[in-house]
Amino acid sequence: MPWTPAAGAWSCPEVAGVRILIVGAGVIGLSYGWLLSRCHETTVLARPPRAEQLRAGVQMRLHRAGGGHRRQPLFGRYLPEVVTAPVDAELTLVTVDRLHLHEVLPTVAPLAGRTSLLFMLNHWDIVTQLREWLPREDYVLGFPGQIGGGRTDAGGDVGIEATLYRHGTRLEADTPAKRAALDTAVSALTTAGLSVRRERDMAGWLAVHYLQQSLTLGPLLEAGAYDRLCTDRDALRRMVLALREGVAVCRARGIVTGGIQPAPLLRLPARIVAVGLGRMFAQADTRRMVLAHLAHGREEWRAGFFEVLEAGEHFGVPMPVWDSYAPLVAGGSTR
Repeated sequence: MPWTPAAGAWSCPEVAGVRILIVGAGVIGLSYGWLLSRCHETTVLARPPRAEQLRAGVQMRLHRAGGGHRRQPLFGRYLPEVVTAPVDAELTLVTVDRLHLHEVLPTVAPLAGRTSLLFMLNHWDIVTQLREWLPREDYVLGFPGQIGGGRTDAGGDVGIEATLYRHGTRLEADTPAKRAALDTAVSALTTAGLSVRRERDMAGWLAVHYLQQSLTLGPLLEAGAYDRLCTDRDALRRMVLALREGVAVCRARGIVTGGIQPAPLLRLPARIVAVGLGRMFAQADTRRMVLAHLAHGREEWRAGFFEVLEAGEHFGVPMPVWDSYAPLVAGGSTR
C-alpha cells in the first residue's frame, strides 16, 4: 500500500475512491499523490529513468505548519504505482513546473474528454500557453498551495521534505461546462483531508501569486542571506515597491487585482507592509519552504522574474525597482 502506517492515521469517508493520474513526479506531485493515496487509487506518470527510482519508494516527511509537539510531521515511505505512459483515470492532476509544462502537453492534451484535467502549478499566463493545445472548457485550473518544500534525494534514493499547510489548495469556481470535472476534483481532494478554496479568477490569482514568487530571488540575492533579509527594513521596503510594480503589470493585463491578496495590502504604506513581510519571512514554516525551493527551484524563479519584467516592458509599465534586481538575478550572485 502506498500509504504507510508511520505516516499518520487517517479515516477515509465511506465513499468510492477516485482513480487519479499524477503527471509530475516532483515535490508537489509526489506530496499530493501520497496524501491522495490515503483514500484513492493514485498512479504517477514519469519518464523511464525517474520511474525506476520511484518504484524503489520515496521517503516522505511533511512538517505540519505551525509546529508544536501536537503537530508532529507526517512521515513514511511512499510506494506509488508508476507508469511511463498514461493510464485510464477519472482525474488527471498535472503538477509539473512552469518550465517543463510544454514537455508534457503533447501527452496530456489527448486525454481531454476521457479524464478530468486539473492543472495545478504556478504560472504567469497559463491560459495563453494552453490555448494552442486545449479549449478552455476542457480543463480546470488550481494551485497546490498546501505543500511547499524540496527534495532530499541521496544517491539513488528519492526523498521529499516539505511543509503541509492547513489551507492553500485552490480551484477555480464553478461554471456549467466544468461542474462535473470540478466536482470530481473537489471530492478527491477533500476526501483525502485536503482543504479547497474556490477562486472566481483562478488564472488571475495565479498571475499575482507567480509575481510574488518570481520577485523573491532578487531581494534574497541582494541581502546576501535569508536571515539578513528578514530584518533589513530598507530591503523589505524596496521589495514592497517592486511588488506594487508587478501588480501594476497584472492590472495592465486586465486582471482585477482588488480581491487577490496581497494586492489590497500593498496599498498600505510601504513601511507597514515591510514589517509584515519581515515577520512572514521570519516564520519557521516560511523559512523552510523558501530555502528548500531556493535550493531546487531557482531556475523557475529566475525565468519568472524576467517573464514578469518583459510583460511590464510590453505594456509600458514602469518597473525601476523590479528591474534593479535584474543583474543579480541574471548572474545568481550575492552581495
